[in-house]
Amino acid sequence: MAFIWFIYAAWLLLIVYLTVQAIGVKPDTEPHLLQSFGLMFAMIAAFLLPRLPLFAFVNFAPVNPVVSSIGAVLAVAGMALLVWARQILGRNWSQTVSAKQDHELVTSGPYRLLRHPMYTGGLLACIGSAIVVGGPFVFLLVLLGAIFIWRVGAEDRLLARQFPDEFPDYARRTNALIPFVW
Repeated sequence: MAFIWFIYAAWLLLIVYLTVQAIGVKPDTEPHLLQSFGLMFAMIAAFLLPRLPLFAFVNFAPVNPVVSSIGAVLAVAGMALLVWARQILGRNWSQTVSAKQDHELVTSGPYRLLRHPMYTGGLLACIGSAIVVGGPFVFLLVLLGAIFIWRVGAEDRLLARQFPDEFPDYARRTNALIPFVW
């Protein structure tokens, strides 16, 4: 049970961190309210779906302490990557796929290897959390996975338009989401 509480506490801290860090980011060049609602809806759905009898099979926690330890390590590693990538983005970060005022192409830190390390970290954190807690994090992994895959394409197209000279070379020398794979 301690692993489950640890996972929920870690996610709560991550959400608080991301909320505070959103203060003072560069403004978007246009509003994207629908994307924000879509992300919020996915998170709410992930925590409601396991309560339906049809999906009771995903409520498998608690599991073996060794397996829970591995899941917790994966979750923390994913969150650490997400936070590191967020720090490197600085004021260029956005909750939505959108151009920023005075947008810059960031290619340092984890962005040297991956174009979307925050998504990689988020998915890794979801995988680890799903191992420990099951239920809502299984659905969060599925729903955020779909959203993140869509966003990879959308962000790559946006960056290609924003940085027509720099982005093609950057895209060639980096992977989108999974190091050395894709």
